[in-house]
Amino acid sequence: MFLASGGVITWKSKKQTTRALSSTEAEYIALSEAGRELCWLRSLYSELGFPQNSPTILQGDNNGSIAMVKNPQFHQRSKHIDIRYHWIRDEITKETMDLESCRDPDQTADILTKALPKPKHHKHVNDMGLIDIVINKFGD
Repeated sequence: MFLASGGVITWKSKKQTTRALSSTEAEYIALSEAGRELCWLRSLYSELGFPQNSPTILQGDNNGSIAMVKNPQFHQRSKHIDIRYHWIRDEITKETMDLESCRDPDQTADILTKALPKPKHHKHVNDMGLIDIVINKFGD
């Protein structure tokens, strides 16, 4: 999920087509996919006359996958991961993007994949810039 100017501008939630052997590997693949969307958005903003001069923040919620991205050394657990997912390491090195940890309860993307209690659901809907629509249409 990508946010700009107080609202969500693009999002994606789907079942991964690649079989992962661990949650760290699954999150690493998801970071790579999100990184591609981030690069596309940076290109779009540039074409619209808003070039991005500093790294764009990409947030992940798995410390193992974040460590794999930030430390491109050989990892026994990652040697079988398809090379196409490792390009994200180069983007971090080129400072196109920067990677930060974002753990629950701040992970707004949870609303796309989990059943949440009402207060947490409202918080994430608000973070997406949609709270006025939800409250006005459906009530509290």
